[in-house]
Amino acid sequence: MKSFVAALTALSLVPIVSAQSPAKTCPESDICFQLNIPEATASSGTGDIFFQLKAPTTYQWVSLGQGSRMSGSNIFIMYTNADGTNVTLSPRLGTGHVEPQHDTNAQITVLDGTGVSGGMMTANVKCSNCDSWSGGSMDFSSDSSQWIYAYKKGEALNTDDLDASISQHDGASPFSWNLASAKGGDSANPFMAGSGSGSGSGTGTGSTSLPPCAGTAAATATLASLTATGSNADAKGCPTAYPTEFSAAWPTARPTWAASCFPSGYGSWPTNAPWRGGSNNDKRQEAQACVNEDGSISNSQPGDGSGNGSSSSASFKNAGVPFGGNYQKANNIILAHGVLASLAFLALFPTGGILIRIASFTGLIWVHAACQLLGYMIYIIAFGLGIYYATEMDLTSNSHPIIGIALFILLLIQPLSGLLHHKLFKKHETRTAWSYGHLSIGRIAIVLGIINGGLGIRLAGDVSQGGKVAYAVIAAIMGLSYLASVILGERRRRRNAPPSYSISLKESSHGAPALYSDAGYVHEHYGK
Repeated sequence: MKSFVAALTALSLVPIVSAQSPAKTCPESDICFQLNIPEATASSGTGDIFFQLKAPTTYQWVSLGQGSRMSGSNIFIMYTNADGTNVTLSPRLGTGHVEPQHDTNAQITVLDGTGVSGGMMTANVKCSNCDSWSGGSMDFSSDSSQWIYAYKKGEALNTDDLDASISQHDGASPFSWNLASAKGGDSANPFMAGSGSGSGSGTGTGSTSLPPCAGTAAATATLASLTATGSNADAKGCPTAYPTEFSAAWPTARPTWAASCFPSGYGSWPTNAPWRGGSNNDKRQEAQACVNEDGSISNSQPGDGSGNGSSSSASFKNAGVPFGGNYQKANNIILAHGVLASLAFLALFPTGGILIRIASFTGLIWVHAACQLLGYMIYIIAFGLGIYYATEMDLTSNSHPIIGIALFILLLIQPLSGLLHHKLFKKHETRTAWSYGHLSIGRIAIVLGIINGGLGIRLAGDVSQGGKVAYAVIAAIMGLSYLASVILGERRRRRNAPPSYSISLKESSHGAPALYSDAGYVHEHYGK
């Protein structure tokens, strides 16, 4: 019994390893990423960061990117090199749902531990300018950050070309990464043991500060090193201390300690130690990292053996892939949204507003009403498509969809306010609060809708230069024409001159239901 107590005492004196290790997330069972932000970078918000991409060679390519969406993201793509014995890491800029192009401004260094081994691709990377890039930035002093990942399965690329053409991904998703769990340390390569800061004293993170990973030769040697001492020195295989690492083969390959190791009659298997909580399958080791055979560091629990890693440092906003991975569908949706919304705000709404103020023909009031109502019906469809796309792509916090929602709500009350505007004017022969509200909302909505279209093009990112120019020209022409018609209509009103549409109003003894007309003139212009 004394030997057993001594063993437990020795166990209590063994330190629990808690080395600073990178934050790890595994969005897929066989794809994992790690991130480390040195203390100096975390304090200033800028500077070097370290990250790792790891995936089987059954993937054609795997990528990790900074940003909440593909457009404007800072992407790093990993694929096998020309002879398949190493990896190529290509820094690229995302410009939308098109193939990202090589970014020659990226300042990255591929570190030791990078390569292909045991059917796994690994890229250990130091990035010196990941705090800012063309299209975005990231503050490393904050506690959270937005990232994306993507992958493509298939035949290996086997190329050294940093600008190699890649096929569209099979899956992708944005996620939030908790930077707080990634901060700390000053290692020159946090993914390898013994890669300290290289200070004058030569101190650093040595391999002896971390236990060996399960299944390694070092771990096996640790188990085999148990010797007998004390009153049971002649008992072969009796432990003097408990191992710091257990075999991944447990519980089927447990050590068989002889009953003679326990003077009080314990059996060949201790029932309570060294496993916490009394569970024989729980490991005593609480280390956050262990050393592999090649010297690389794994920050999963030693002896885990699961291969699934941990995603506790990241929160994935889309549990599945947006649009089920069908990005042709995504492109069709956003194209239809843009075309329909442009038709409403660049054609129908401003045309109806211009005609009611400067045109003069029979039935003008009905043409005006038809333009506005048709425009709103089209916008309802465009709005639905836009909300669907923004939700799938996690874009609802951007200014474009927020303004779009506001426009939808404003235009929802326009038909009712227009009807009240018309009826109350007939009754009071002057503008009322409903009149001013209807006119003001209509004018604001048209101008804001035209501007929001430009914001939508910017958010999409992959619109051609010709498309951008075409929208800008048409928006300028229609926007200025509409504003000019509003100014002209108000000047006519001040001179007490009836607008041209008053002719069409005389067609009905009761007046037409001018849902979007500019009322504000004397009663004789309504046919009385």
